[in-house]
This record gives sequence, C-alpha cells and structure tokens, in this order.
Amino acid sequence: MEKEDIKKRWHEYTEELYKKDTQSIDVNDGSTIELEPDILESEIKWALECIANNKAPGIDEILAELFKILGDDAVKILLAICQQIWKTQQWPKDWKRSIYIPIPKKGSAKECSNYRTIALISHASKIMLKILQA
Repeated sequence: MEKEDIKKRWHEYTEELYKKDTQSIDVNDGSTIELEPDILESEIKWALECIANNKAPGIDEILAELFKILGDDAVKILLAICQQIWKTQQWPKDWKRSIYIPIPKKGSAKECSNYRTIALISHASKIMLKILQA
C-alpha cells in the first residue's frame, strides 16, 4: 500500500471512529439564553493546576510546564483568550485540531481496528475545556 493510501485510510478510520452526532437541536424557541459571568482568573489558575505535567503537547507544541513556568503572565494571556472564546463562542481553529497517534493492539498491523488511538490536543484548549466542564 502506498504512503498516501495509508494516510487516507487512517483519516477515514479516525473520522468514522470519532464522528459526532450530526443531529442539530433547535435552541431558538424564543427564549433568552443567559450566559454565566465571564471566566475568572481564579478559574484559569485552577484549571492550569489540574493539567498534568510530562504530557505530550498538541499541534501548537506548547508544553503545560511552560504555562506553569510563566505563571501570572500565562494566566493573563489565557484569561484573555478564554474570555474571548466565551464571548464569541468561537473556538480557535488550531484548538480544533488534534494529532492522532495509533498504538498497536494484538492482531494484524494492516487493520486500523487493531490499534487504539490517542489524540494530542493543545494544553491551552484543555484549560478551557476544564473550565467549561466544571
């Protein structure tokens, strides 16, 4: 199998594996949706503490340790970014991208289903996700 064919097959496999439910829900029923208050600096600090060290970075290649070393400077930058996302409800394009790493299981190495995949996502994205899930 050619390199491009393999790449295409993996793309198809992971797309199918992680595809989202495409049903849309109509939330425009005339009611008003009130957003919670802005994201707080304390929430950024808490989420940053929750992010584990020694983990592979996402596509931006920024390690969690860098955010922690930068301390308050990183918190201020992350706060501004997260507040902007909160207000606009627009997730940054790079935060939507993941690096998928296939890890072999038992069986034929030629079958995608004989691998488990891990997704490397941006640590900044993980911080925002942690806050949203709280």
